[in-house]
Amino acid sequence: MDALLKYRYSFLAGSCAAGGSFFGKLPTFLSAQRLWRSTTGNSFHIFSLELALIQLLPLGLMLLCNVCNMRYFLKALQMSQQTLTATVLTAASNYVLSFILGALVYQEPLSTLSGLGITLILAGLWFLCDSPTKTKVKSKQS
Repeated sequence: MDALLKYRYSFLAGSCAAGGSFFGKLPTFLSAQRLWRSTTGNSFHIFSLELALIQLLPLGLMLLCNVCNMRYFLKALQMSQQTLTATVLTAASNYVLSFILGALVYQEPLSTLSGLGITLILAGLWFLCDSPTKTKVKSKQS
């Protein structure tokens, strides 16, 4: 649990990066869904509503997520003893969350290769975040 607190900014940066990717793809996904069909003669009102909700709102949320990503990544670099750890944790959490969001929201296909890849990424995260001091203390007590 200490590792999660120690690397929380790396995980937050990865989450914000995944959110930025999610909101970047959202306008295309929503446009393909054709949520607003012009059944009335007022197509200008439908067009302006579609522009605001489907195009501009996700763009603003994507920019906000990317700014938060940079902020938390820089904070993770400041708090980490090694910059490589912060970079790997941020990238790995981004990949895992993007995989989950893509599968749940965008119905992207799941394959055994992608499942194996996510499993290896999670195993690598576990080994990277595992505190080596616990194992040293246990071996000295034996």
